[in-house]
Order: sequence, then C-alpha cells, then structure tokens
Amino acid sequence: MKTIIIGITSGIACYKIIDLVKELKNSFKIEIIMTKNSLNLISDKEFKKLGCNIYTHLFNKKFNYKKYLKSNKQIKHISLADIADLLVIAPATANTIGKIANGIADSLLTSTAMATIAPILICPSMNSNMYNNPTVQNNIKKLKSLGHYFIEPEHGILACGYEGIGRLANTKKIKKEIMGLINKKDKLKGKKIIVTAGPTSEDIDPVRTITNKSSGKMGIYLAEEAAKMGAEVTLIRGKTEIEPSGKIKDIKISSVNDLFNKIKSSVKNNDTIFHAAAVSDFTIKREKNKISSNKKTNLQLKPTIKILEQIKKLNKNIFLVGFKAEYNISKEELIKRAFNKLKKSNADLIIANDVKNNPFSSENNEVFIVDKNKKIKHIKAEKRIITSKILDMMY
Repeated sequence: MKTIIIGITSGIACYKIIDLVKELKNSFKIEIIMTKNSLNLISDKEFKKLGCNIYTHLFNKKFNYKKYLKSNKQIKHISLADIADLLVIAPATANTIGKIANGIADSLLTSTAMATIAPILICPSMNSNMYNNPTVQNNIKKLKSLGHYFIEPEHGILACGYEGIGRLANTKKIKKEIMGLINKKDKLKGKKIIVTAGPTSEDIDPVRTITNKSSGKMGIYLAEEAAKMGAEVTLIRGKTEIEPSGKIKDIKISSVNDLFNKIKSSVKNNDTIFHAAAVSDFTIKREKNKISSNKKTNLQLKPTIKILEQIKKLNKNIFLVGFKAEYNISKEELIKRAFNKLKKSNADLIIANDVKNNPFSSENNEVFIVDKNKKIKHIKAEKRIITSKILDMMY
C-alpha cells in the first residue's frame, strides 16, 4: 500500500483535510504531520479518530542523544521522508511555502520536505492579498521550477471576510491530483533511461576551451521527471547551470570523446536515450602550454564525431530522442532541419527549438517534436512542463 504524508499547516481550511483523509484512507496509508500552530485551529484527535498517526515535533521533549545513538533508530523527519510515496501540504500557508522555497527546515514538516525525494504537492490557502503578494508568488514560482506540484487556490469568500483568490481547492480536486501523481510515480517503473545534458568542452590549451552556452536544464529536468516516474535514470552531463536531484546516477564528462565513451559503455543496457547534450561541433589539437596572448594565433578546428548518428549503431533497439537547436530561422525551416537530422541519425524523435527567443539559460522554451512520419507536436511552456509532456506523450 502506498504511503501519503499529509502536512497540515495553520490555514483556517485545515478542517477540510478531515474529508480528504476520509476519501483517501481506504486506498493509502496516511501519515499526518501537523505544525504547532495548526493545533491551535484543529485538534489532532480529529485525525486520530480516522486511524492516522500524528506527528508534530522534530524531537521528543525528553530526547536523549546517548539513548538515541544506542537505539540506532531513525529520526522522525528522515523516516517519514523515506517512506513517503507522496508528500501533500494542505492547507499550505505563505509561511510554510516561503520556508520550503528558501531551504528553511525548522519544523518536522519543513525538514521532511527537505529530506524527501518523493513528489511534493502543495495546496495553498490564504488571504487573497497575501497570495498575490510578489514575494509569495516568487516563492511559488521557485518551487514550481524545482519540480514541486501545485493546486491553485479557488476564488470566493474567504474566512477573513475578503472576496478573492485564496480558498483551498476542493478536496475532490486534491484527491484527483493525488491519484494522478501516485499513478504517475510507477509509470516508468522497470524502464532504463539515459539522458545527456549540458555542453561539452574541448581544450585549446591548459586554461582555454571551446564550448557553448548550453545550460543543461532541459536534460536535467527530463532526468528528474523520468526518475519521479519510476525509471532507472543515468544522467551523463557536462558543466551545467543547475544540479540534478532525486534518484539519478550522475556521471560528469568534459569532452566529446568523454561523452561518447560513457554512452558506449552504457547504451546497450538501456531502453531509451534522450541525447539533449549540446555537443561541440569542433575540436582542436591541445597545446601543452598556455598560448601566448602577445601575438595573433590561428586555430585550426576539426569536426567532432556526430554522436547522435552513432547511437542506433551501438543499440538498434534503443528508443532514440535527439535535440536540434537553431538560431533565428523560420518554423518551417526548423522542422525541415529537424526531420533531416532524424533521418540521418535514424532517431525516433527530434525535439527542435530556436534559441533566439528562448535562450539556453531561460526557464521557458518553445519546441517542435518531429517523429518519423513527420508528425509535429508543438509545446510552448516552462521547461519542466515541457519535459513532463514529452514523457507523457511517449509513455
């Protein structure tokens, strides 16, 4: 039976979670974390009557570190974090959202949120002015960019007397989202997936390199999303702007040859490869010493191996997804070039984008997904949303 941890914070809507627990308790094991302030609004007895375990403190008041070290037991926020298949925070106050967004772990709930690798579903509920406050919106945007899921609050009469957005979403809607996330968690169970990400780098001399502006975000988000869906993920990446999280085998590389060798050693044992790395098109003979800057220097570049064209030769059965970045061309030309790349590499899908309007480091992107029949799927959204839609489309 799957375990759902529900974190209840001090929003007046906390009484609605009684109905949510009633809806869920026959299908899932429910563990409840209540913040200290939430206990001022609703008694933990309401949830104990439903057969739930209630947790409120990081440590017992009589905690003795010597006894703890001898007992070899887990501290609660780690054990709860480990058993969670999903962490739901409902209602989620501005305070708790802000703490999690900024890495503050000063309670059992926020510590559990920091420690778990399970998906986190956040259901905000607060005064409308508070919800619309730019700081709160920035914190929500930050958590969304980190891969946390949100159910937006509803519009209506609030407990504070205001009318506006801020009411906790209907519990049936929350239940539906929970069911979707739980089902999604095992969607790729048993699948082995490679994702390449970020730029490669070719040494000119001991201090200079040829590289590109790739951030690695699309590749990392794909790896994280696939891992959340239950896949066994190997990430092979150059130097990226962000670090991956979750259950991912993380392999770092530098040059084109490094990348190709890592792919060769692992590609036969995987089902799918997303080749999102921005591979250097050129390399150069590396100088042993730093080239002097006192005189003009001519660099003779030579083409690197086209890794995408080699992958199906290494494993003809692997599902191959390539990426094609262009700059300032028409949609028609972008799709044409993507399809030509697909045919040349024998790829199954090519995901193409124009980086003029959506630079590498941006959180947004617009992509055209081209298949072997030249069918086109167009997605314009945040990169995390795009990666989720790609995986949903494929599986």
